[in-house]
Amino acid sequence: MTALKLVPCALLLTACGAPPKPATPALTPETAAQLLHYNAKASVWLAHVKKQNPTCEYKLEIPNQMASPVEIDVPRIVWCGGQPAPRELNASVSFEYDKSTGRWTVARFAS
Repeated sequence: MTALKLVPCALLLTACGAPPKPATPALTPETAAQLLHYNAKASVWLAHVKKQNPTCEYKLEIPNQMASPVEIDVPRIVWCGGQPAPRELNASVSFEYDKSTGRWTVARFAS
């Protein structure tokens, strides 16, 4: 009889526990910028773009990550003088969470 009383208590404690840890940590704009900074293709492309227009920079608008995605695509990352860059200067990037290392990586960079 006492075992039957413990079952509801155990269920109640389980339901009231802490929320589960997110499957993947959020990709912050700072982390994304660092990944681009150390990516060879991204560095070469930004140098090329700056020769065309010195006001251009990478600007990353990371989408909402409430669903804990393992891949994030950012289709427009080059901005010049606060405006989106012309198509010929733009680039895109895909970030991927590597579960084996526990880190975000640049999966694809396209210019």
